[in-house]
Amino acid sequence: LVVYGCMTFTMTLYIPLLLLTLLSLVSGDIFDAGDDGQLDDYDDVWQVENIDDYKKTSHNFNSVNIPDEQPTATVPQRDSIIVNARKRRELNLAYDDEWMSKPEMLELNEDTDSVALSEREASDGGTIKFNTRYDIPRTLEPGDFIEVIGTYNKATFSINLKANNGHNYLHIGFRPTHTTVMNDALPHWGYEVRDSYPAFASGKNFKYTIMVDNECYRFFLNDELRSKTFPFRFNKLNQESIKNVAYVEVSGGGNGLKINKINMPGNKKHELYVNRDSFNNKISELKKIVTSKIAGRTLDKLKSYANSNEGSISLFKLELLEKIKSSGSIIDINNEEIGWLLNNREALEMLMTSGDLLNNNWRKAVKIVAEIIKQDPEAKEGLKLRLAVATGLTFAYPVRSQAIWSNLIDGIERYHQFVEWAKEKLFFTPFYQGTAWHLRYIVGSWQTNEEHIWARENILQDYKNEDKVADVTHKMVKYKLYNDDGVSVHSGAAYYYYKPITLEAFHKIGAVCGGISRFAVGMAQAHGVPALMVGQPGHCAYIWYRRGKWVLGNDISGWSKSDTHSYIQYSWKRKAPFFPAMDNAQKNLNNYKLSEKLRFAARFSEPHDKFEVIEAASSICPQNYAVWQEMELALEEPTLPRDVVHQALINELTSIRKANLKKKNVVLEKPISSDCNKGSANRISDQYSSHWGCGNTVATFTIDLVQPCSIEEIKINWWGWSKASVYSIYAADNAGSFTEVKTQKDEEVKGWFNHWSTIKGWSGKAYKLKMVMKNGKLDPWGYKQYFGIRQFQVFGFEHDHLVNVALNKPSTATAINDGNDSTVWEPTVDDSAVEIDLQKLTFAENVVVRKTGGSNGRILVEGGIGSEITSKDGSSGEVTFEKLINKALLEFDGEDFKVKEISILGRSYSVKQIFSIIIRKAYENADYVKEDLLEYVKNIEFDY
Repeated sequence: LVVYGCMTFTMTLYIPLLLLTLLSLVSGDIFDAGDDGQLDDYDDVWQVENIDDYKKTSHNFNSVNIPDEQPTATVPQRDSIIVNARKRRELNLAYDDEWMSKPEMLELNEDTDSVALSEREASDGGTIKFNTRYDIPRTLEPGDFIEVIGTYNKATFSINLKANNGHNYLHIGFRPTHTTVMNDALPHWGYEVRDSYPAFASGKNFKYTIMVDNECYRFFLNDELRSKTFPFRFNKLNQESIKNVAYVEVSGGGNGLKINKINMPGNKKHELYVNRDSFNNKISELKKIVTSKIAGRTLDKLKSYANSNEGSISLFKLELLEKIKSSGSIIDINNEEIGWLLNNREALEMLMTSGDLLNNNWRKAVKIVAEIIKQDPEAKEGLKLRLAVATGLTFAYPVRSQAIWSNLIDGIERYHQFVEWAKEKLFFTPFYQGTAWHLRYIVGSWQTNEEHIWARENILQDYKNEDKVADVTHKMVKYKLYNDDGVSVHSGAAYYYYKPITLEAFHKIGAVCGGISRFAVGMAQAHGVPALMVGQPGHCAYIWYRRGKWVLGNDISGWSKSDTHSYIQYSWKRKAPFFPAMDNAQKNLNNYKLSEKLRFAARFSEPHDKFEVIEAASSICPQNYAVWQEMELALEEPTLPRDVVHQALINELTSIRKANLKKKNVVLEKPISSDCNKGSANRISDQYSSHWGCGNTVATFTIDLVQPCSIEEIKINWWGWSKASVYSIYAADNAGSFTEVKTQKDEEVKGWFNHWSTIKGWSGKAYKLKMVMKNGKLDPWGYKQYFGIRQFQVFGFEHDHLVNVALNKPSTATAINDGNDSTVWEPTVDDSAVEIDLQKLTFAENVVVRKTGGSNGRILVEGGIGSEITSKDGSSGEVTFEKLINKALLEFDGEDFKVKEISILGRSYSVKQIFSIIIRKAYENADYVKEDLLEYVKNIEFDY
């Protein structure tokens, strides 16, 4: 009964998964029940970066007691894990090792240290039987490599390194969907380290290389590194197992797979192993040069260096080479085209400021750009250079064909095809005007060249323009859960009759949200307009570049719940709002370039100078999200003086205060509450036209203006005809007491539906606003709401909320700023001055001194930051100051008097507040990114 129950559960769980997988292999795609637009992928490489940490774990391979948790090492973007059996099941990585039977004979060629498979043709196109063995002639050592060369065609096979006792010390399993690597023997799975890489391209020749490095393997596909490090298996005595590897075994086969040659270790060491030290030395030399130009220099000199040809090339070259090194790769810097790329300012800046690489394969990106330049020397400038860089960055990561998902699109061939189409003027304006970053989301199209031609020939004429091209999907693709023969879309390939899933197939057969969005993206890209897929909960949408900004299409959940689709590269983070954020940086490209150079240069600055450099980078281009991620670390430097931080922020704060002098919508992003539909109250005063509604017969909402504001005008955009025919607007003073200032009698109304009411302002300052609405009208859509507001805008000016910023702050005479008039301080000949540390960057408007007895005398007030001091004097007991300071010094000249209290009226700003104001302004059109950064700033510990 127990066995039967387990089998029933297992079959129930795995048969649907098996059927789904089989369908995906035929169609080349994987559809899930929700069609959320996310393909099941294995693209992110899991790596154990610290071999010593791995060796310290308890590896008793004969134990059957598998613990629930294993030590985890962390790398950017995805965790490196040592997977146990239970964890593997949680990750849905169950691995099947059912191989074909009967061995295939291999013949040794002693002269070339290689093994050639005796080829034969079979009715099934040729198969490779399991347990094909070749003895390794000697003990493996660092620098050795094994090459397996053949032709792949959707087969399942494996390459195994085994000991004489048959234990598997390295298992590389190749499947149509992915490649899995493990470093433990099959009978003892549970403690193995496990990686997963993208699958091979079907129908292509391949060379798979296993290189032995120091305490780890490295894997290459067609000479491109696929993993930075993959640890040897260590036995329970923590001794490396590579010494026990005795032979290579090839297992599996089918579907026309051919293994033509296996090259075994000989006298030659791998190129990476041989040239790595020389490559690293080049980086070290360049690092010394850059450090000598940066360390100890003033910020102005550093900016000048970063803006020079020498500085720009050196900084970005060093950053690029270090990225390549960090991925475990090297590059031939003596190659003519690569040398040109590394030493041409325009090209190098373009490469390094056109977005991130998902798999960090900068080596491949550089090689693609270099090969394009070699084939087309005109690609060194203008549109061709932008297209070449876009192609290199995009195709450094596999770009698949939507029609047949297992097929990869050739990047260099695509470059040449797009150049020809560009000459024929087949694209819309965004293609010719976009930066290399924008072009990445055109050349990265999942559609074949034939589909692009079909798209341009078949688009509806009314939509053949850059403002409407993506939206044609809603006219050309029918939303159909079942095809004309009744087959469900969730059947995968069967829905499309097991034919390639092309744009034409979507058009003729139909689709649900995934296909509709894919069609929109394909249509836009075919016409030279940037576009890409995004996933939403249970849904697939798209974003595209329309009228100079990214917009959402086929949307049901909004930007905040939209993620970049699998297999599409993104910058900074996966959330879709990061595309508008990067777009803002690209529109300020020269500043973004300088900001990035300064961000990198900060790593070579003196520790106490890093913040000043990072802050300058954020000031030059606040839209550079990466800079903000390094701000906290710079502020944590123990040797960083507070005055340096405040001095660096003076210009920023001055600009902020000047901006406050301008008329603006003072309720935007201010705290708001309502007695009805409380969860949506923020919609009343946000910058969008989404509505807030209320079904009560009386409704009230209150807005905290945070600062005192003078109001000049109020504008209300009503929802439908659900307008209050009677309402009152109240303003609160500093004590919180509300007074009625306006009613519906003061409004000017335009229109009768979705109409606007305009109310003129009043004199005085308001700290809060409250609106009470009565006599509403039920909405016309049946939501039973009497009041509806799309936008509530209040235009006016913000003013400082002046408080005593000196109260209880550290001072040399605590009696004078403790808020207690009964405690006094009496100056003497030797002690006639008081210093007050205001701690935060403060706008001091005036200084008030309350004294008792004696002559008034003279009061000298000095305030400033660091060595920059401003002095003002007076004798009336009040000094107008109006300066940004963080400390104040008061000197008294008089006789027989005592000081009761000193008040400094003004407004203080913490570093967090200043950063938050800057971020709100810089990301006003990217709400999710803004909230992400505000949360980051909130956690900064430096709060002065």
